[in-house]
Formats: sequence, structure tokens, C-alpha cells
Amino acid sequence: MAVILALALAWLAQAAGSPAPQATSGTIEGRIVFEGTVPPPAFEITGSTSQQVIYVGRDGGLQYAVVAVTDAAAGTRQRPATPAVLDQREFVFEPQVLAVRAGQAVRFTSQDPADHMVRSADRNPINAFNVTTPSGAAGTDTHVFAATPLDRPVELSCDIHPWMAAWLYVFDHEQFAVTDATGVFRIAGVPPGSHRIAVRQPSGGLQRDVTVAVKAGETTRVDVRFTAADLQLRRR
Repeated sequence: MAVILALALAWLAQAAGSPAPQATSGTIEGRIVFEGTVPPPAFEITGSTSQQVIYVGRDGGLQYAVVAVTDAAAGTRQRPATPAVLDQREFVFEPQVLAVRAGQAVRFTSQDPADHMVRSADRNPINAFNVTTPSGAAGTDTHVFAATPLDRPVELSCDIHPWMAAWLYVFDHEQFAVTDATGVFRIAGVPPGSHRIAVRQPSGGLQRDVTVAVKAGETTRVDVRFTAADLQLRRR
């Protein structure tokens, strides 16, 4: 018993004297907001939700903005094995903006009582396709995309319902996020140093680049404010 107690005390003493593991990366988090008059819906759908140009919460939080570290090295983490899902619900794409890793499967589903024909006319033939999703389909149609330039995401549309629009960003790294309904985002695992952060909201043509300093073991705050003057609307 005395031997066991001595060994336990020795282990505790050694553990107490051991330095804590040092963090090797930091985190970037913040909020993207829109102030001013929100553009009217791109299309009014009777008895359903409408196809919004941009989605802004009551307190100004901008949803569906992509935030990415532009100088990130190619990803080393294994890409998600579970497919990302792009749904069609009440005749709009949900989500309006999706961001995935290159090589990660994207599954197309539909909750609507009518067929859809999802089309991508991307310049990269790997990313160009069209697929019919039957009404109420649980979703067995998947596609794997190649990485896209930051300012040229994959644009998705429906041949049957021309107001439907969605954008797909495909990265070869994991340092990106899409803002939630309150405009909040979080990117973990960012190496220490100075980094350029890009904010893009494609349907409103909103874009902003900021430079931030990231420290290991710390969280860097980045808040971006857009106004109506920043909108760059275009016809589809």
C-alpha cells in the first residue's frame, strides 16, 4: 500500500511540474451585419416563402455570407464523409449559399410537390451538371465538386423555376465558414500570423477584405458592416 501511495504521489508531482501543451493555432470569429433598406424579394411565391435577394435578421445579422482565409494552405484534415445537403423547399434552395471542401459530396433533395431540374453552368466541366429531383425526393442525387475561385462560386439554378438561385463555394482547405441567421461565424484552426479574410455574399454582390492578426491560443474578433451602398445587384 505504501508503495502504491508513493508511486501515486510521484506521478502527481511529475504531472504538476509538466508544462501545459502549447496551442498552435488561433480562432477567428465575428459577425456580419447589413444596415439600411433590404432589397425586395427577387420573386414573390404565392402561399409560400419568397426568393430573397439577401437574408437579413431583425437586428441586421446577414445570413449566407461566406467568410474565408484567402491565404490558407491546402487542407490537411480529412474531408467530411457525410454529404452536404442542398434542399429545395417551397420553391427556393435551402440553404441559399453552401460552402464545402473540394471532393466532398453534395446531395440534392426536394420537399416540394413538383419536380425540379438543378443546373450548374460552371466553366469547370467537373462542376457543370444538371439533374432532375422528383417531388418529395429524399435525395439520392449527389455530385462532387472541384475547388472554385473565391469570386467565381458555382451558380445553381432550376430550369423549371427560373427564380430559384443558389451558390456553392468549394475550397481546398478548411478555413472557411458561412454566417448563420444572426450573421455570426467562427473559423478555428487558423495558424498564427497575419491573414487576409474575405467576406462574400454573392446574391447581393457584397464583398469585403480585411487583414487580421491571429495569435496561437487566442480568438481574433472580426466584425463587418455592409450598407445598401455596398450592394451590387445583377440580373440572372
